[in-house]
Amino acid sequence: MARIWSAMQTDLVDHVYSTNASEIVYLCHFYGFSIEGPKGTTTGYAYTSPLPSGDTVPVYRLYSIGLTDHFLTTSEEAKIDAMKRWGYHLEGVLGYVYETGGAGRVPLYQLHNKPIHDHYYTTSEREREDASKNGWTEEDIIGYLLQLEDDAPKLVVPSELPKP
Repeated sequence: MARIWSAMQTDLVDHVYSTNASEIVYLCHFYGFSIEGPKGTTTGYAYTSPLPSGDTVPVYRLYSIGLTDHFLTTSEEAKIDAMKRWGYHLEGVLGYVYETGGAGRVPLYQLHNKPIHDHYYTTSEREREDASKNGWTEEDIIGYLLQLEDDAPKLVVPSELPKP
């Protein structure tokens, strides 16, 4: 399993999601992103490979340079449509999530702000409700993550990166 970290770039209004903490730290240092959420995340855990039982589906991570937007989907059709119609390119598979809810699972809500063309994802009911009151439209639940524990550590971005 891997934790999904989230960060936002406020100047360009883009949210990014990654299971690679080093990628998030890099984006914070060099591209003006800031870590989101009280614990450095607004999400939970995904699997790094599909479960043998077939209960999980891939979460595709796409990016549009023209729209400055990261887009997540578990739908093969939505992935292809985003690439053909909107100019997104596939960055890879973020992880594997459950298609249905269950014990210890939380929904991953997908919201979209059309005027600024930004997608936002959260497992927090409160964040979903707040965003819905501030210009975001709830589009879907793209899957179910394993819930982040209350005492999960924060991701701390060092003031300087180590020299190679």
